[in-house]
Amino acid sequence: MIAEYLEHALQFERMAAEATDPALQESLSKQARAYRKLASERAERQGLPRPPNPGAPVTRPDCKKCGTRMMLARIMPVHGRPDHDARTFDCPKCGTTETEIVKFR
Repeated sequence: MIAEYLEHALQFERMAAEATDPALQESLSKQARAYRKLASERAERQGLPRPPNPGAPVTRPDCKKCGTRMMLARIMPVHGRPDHDARTFDCPKCGTTETEIVKFR
């Protein structure tokens, strides 16, 4: 559920970045912040580390097999590395999975 909230936040952040109308841009940014807040609250309730903040954007890679933009499937802490996340992406077209370790602080 946390990954889904973060994915929604990313979608709204992308839409806000592309919006030309300032009112729409603010509305989309507000929705992105709300999803990030939901992700943080859910992580806290489950005793998990807080997800990365907006200062550490999640960049979705293109699938190495078919070239389709991959979807964020989950973010997990990296054992022994409190400032790193393991970000797993799934390809919606061919099903390829890719995990990358990212420093977020």
